[in-house]
Amino acid sequence: MRQHYVVPYPSFTHYICYPDLAGRYKDFPQHAERRERGQLKHYNLHLIFAGSGYVVDESSGKRLQLQAGDGFLFPKLAKQEYGSNVHDPWDVRWIHFDAEMALPMLREAEDFGGLPFTFSKRERFKELTEEMYALCSPFETRNEPRLSALLYEILVELAQHSERLEGATALEKSNTIRMAADHIRHRCEEAWSLERMAELAGYSPYHFLRLFRQVMGKTPNHYVTECRIVAAKQLLSTTALSVTEIAARCGFAQASYFIRVFRAAEGVSPKTYRMIYG
Repeated sequence: MRQHYVVPYPSFTHYICYPDLAGRYKDFPQHAERRERGQLKHYNLHLIFAGSGYVVDESSGKRLQLQAGDGFLFPKLAKQEYGSNVHDPWDVRWIHFDAEMALPMLREAEDFGGLPFTFSKRERFKELTEEMYALCSPFETRNEPRLSALLYEILVELAQHSERLEGATALEKSNTIRMAADHIRHRCEEAWSLERMAELAGYSPYHFLRLFRQVMGKTPNHYVTECRIVAAKQLLSTTALSVTEIAARCGFAQASYFIRVFRAAEGVSPKTYRMIYG
């Protein structure tokens, strides 16, 4: 199978990212490339879903073996060498694209001449690429914004759900922290000590605190408060419950404390928020 889509230049010139070529190769053992520096003027992203192959890591010069759940990203104008195993060819989805944003993985690819990585959420990336292919065949100008948005979604989700190829363990830890965070959000009204949160993820409190700050960008206690504020905003804008009732439902022991925390987070009191959004 060879799916290959050429995306016309966009009529709107201010997208922060936009695909140039996209496609999927499956059972195609001839898939191999060796490009000299300066040949390809777009970013080159490959996501592997089955099979095996290799990519040459520009920073180390090593030939790295790739399999399902791995991928690579080359920056613009980079030297590139990669290929599918002729006896076990890849099922690979790929995109060549332009981007005008400062995502860490794009910067890392530029700094090292390429970024081999491992990724999770494979089904999600299948969904996003399938939608992209559908919008390319046949292409219509009105699809431009969605194509740009899909590419942005792919890049942002990869930034969150991938690690350098040697960092599979780090990716597993990140996924564990995110699952714990989702569980806490769905039950944010409950009493959450650091010890209880750490137990969810199977780490010591100290290790959990360090990993949580690294993955989520905030402390666990800050995250719990943030989740409670979001829950309170939902109730303020959609129910007639009193502020005291909402404070209790969202895990705040005292209404006065809830009002103070809410004002600090949102810049207005709960009552004013309800007047604006209710």
